[in-house]
Amino acid sequence: MKHFIFLIAAVFSGMVISFLYREDSAITKEGSVLKVYASTSFSSQWGPGPQLKEIFEKQTSQKITFIDMNDPSLTFQKMNFDGASAIGDVVIGLDQLDLIKSKDKIKWKILKPDMDQKFSANLPHQYDFENFIAYDWAPITFVARSNFKFEIKSLDDLFKTELKNQIALEDPRTSSPGLQFLVWIMQTRPETEAIEFFKKMNYQAHSYSAGWSTAYGLFTNHQADLVLSYATSPIYHLLEEKKTDYKSLEFKDGHVAQIEFAGIPETCQNCEVAIKFIQFLQTPEAQKIIMSKNYMLPIYKPAQEATAFDTIKIYKLLVKPLPTKEEIQRWLNLWSEIRKNEG
Repeated sequence: MKHFIFLIAAVFSGMVISFLYREDSAITKEGSVLKVYASTSFSSQWGPGPQLKEIFEKQTSQKITFIDMNDPSLTFQKMNFDGASAIGDVVIGLDQLDLIKSKDKIKWKILKPDMDQKFSANLPHQYDFENFIAYDWAPITFVARSNFKFEIKSLDDLFKTELKNQIALEDPRTSSPGLQFLVWIMQTRPETEAIEFFKKMNYQAHSYSAGWSTAYGLFTNHQADLVLSYATSPIYHLLEEKKTDYKSLEFKDGHVAQIEFAGIPETCQNCEVAIKFIQFLQTPEAQKIIMSKNYMLPIYKPAQEATAFDTIKIYKLLVKPLPTKEEIQRWLNLWSEIRKNEG
């Protein structure tokens, strides 16, 4: 009797496993769920993700699910470890420095956008990547309140005595704007001067936050007079809070630009749908949503016409070769040593 019961149980288990396998295969075959790695700020209810998801699903009858990507480096490590079994079809929210750092970790599908004259002419196009599609961008700068009374026209003006312990900065080891600022300084002056710059900046810094949102919160809570951010940040306060008492600073040194990209790993399961989704990100409709929810400038320039974003002055952008992965790591090591010895 026992043997008979075990036999029935085994047969039943086999039927269940077979059914689940067929269901899983059917889902994979249909490609009904597109899995997108994205930051919380992109996929949250206040970000562009939900609206983009709703429109794309209506247009294509394909479902999207967002997978939280708090740290691109950790995401890359996981994808690299998972190899062919990695579940992401699309990765969103990578800037040009992330792409350099991930170059040897992840293999990506080649994507070539059909760029035309309507795409932003202000972008430094030496930052084009054949494996990725850009979808928004903004100059990196410092943001102050409108009643800020000190004249700041160059990066060296940040060392005014009145600004001691008053600048909210981000850690370049964990923050994209923080790393952009590190590269900005290292590429615009000799290394010995750049090292001295960061040594002096330790005395001006209120703190080095792990991420942009923490640093910006210190600024909006009046714990700091300046914050490392984006030229587009004051537009958020204007549109969401109806406040006009924030301004971004322009530096005669020129500014670096953070450009955000989307890519498709070679391990994608729903590759054709992934390509459609990335193409969708560059449509006028999607560009307006990304602009108004991500508070960055659109790649498709007409999307900002007759909007508050059209009032943003485009600062002089630095046109520099992209650093190598080795240079970035060496600069991070230098910065860490400065913080350890001088901080």
